[in-house]
Amino acid sequence: MGDRYDKADNEVFVLIVFNLFSGSSARLDFHLNAYTDATSLAAAIRSLAYGSGSTYMGLGLQMARTQTFNAANGDRPDVPNVIILVTDGSPTDRSLVLNEVSIIKSLGIRIVGVGVTNSVSN
Repeated sequence: MGDRYDKADNEVFVLIVFNLFSGSSARLDFHLNAYTDATSLAAAIRSLAYGSGSTYMGLGLQMARTQTFNAANGDRPDVPNVIILVTDGSPTDRSLVLNEVSIIKSLGIRIVGVGVTNSVSN
């Protein structure tokens, strides 16, 4: 993320980390309504530690679907829901990923994938 970010009225953010050191769970770092200004959002993102380990992408997608896209956590019905999936590798839990993608798409949530290393092939 750059130093400048202009947040429009129709944008909301969630960050779910699902690179794990051990075990098989995802961690939600903040909800959609946690930050309302660009400075605080940028600081929160910069303060996150990059983890290494397995890529439990399916669990991250499941958490986004079940814990993020609801009114209590900042979802707004008049704003399209989009997951920007940033990954540094292939999913450890491929079958769960395929299942979650199917469910998420059926709910009208758009997924945009971004591979950030040469370990991502598709």
